[in-house]
Amino acid sequence: MEEDEIARLRRLLDESERRREEAETLAAAARPQTVTDYLEACHQLSLAIDIVTDKSLTTQGEPTKPTGRKFPRRIIPWDSFAAAQEETWNQLAADDAFFTDTICPSSNQVDYIASLNRPISSENDLRNFERDTVEISVQRLLDEVYRNRRLRDNLDMQGTVTFKSHMNLGNFDWCPKAPGPG
Repeated sequence: MEEDEIARLRRLLDESERRREEAETLAAAARPQTVTDYLEACHQLSLAIDIVTDKSLTTQGEPTKPTGRKFPRRIIPWDSFAAAQEETWNQLAADDAFFTDTICPSSNQVDYIASLNRPISSENDLRNFERDTVEISVQRLLDEVYRNRRLRDNLDMQGTVTFKSHMNLGNFDWCPKAPGPG
């Protein structure tokens, strides 16, 4: 009988340990992340793109015309980009707290964004994916840099960034009309 009691207590102890580990995992997923962890999570999020390749399941017709929109007419290599990017990272690294403080959304929050992603079958789906996986993440990071006076000054930031998606670009019916003569 004593062996049965020992076995029962061991099972209870094992179950208690499993629940404790599970609770710790859940708590960790709910805590804010460091910049490094957040960047990795955002990278994984951007790799989760799922493009529909079956034409019968995608929108039909011509792509949106760029009439009235600004767009590049040619792409020119930016030869000094890597060096400029490295300099920016070095300036960010000058503030240890920026990389060690937990100032970014939790992994649960990033997972929630991932759960909203749908397969890309239209231009609107692509816009939404890009907004959810790139724009929001970039804006969040730049907001954190801007809140840090030292980093803001080092990077000579005059303000933060706001991305705007105008679904009515190219359609000027919504623009207020200038008053006519007389």
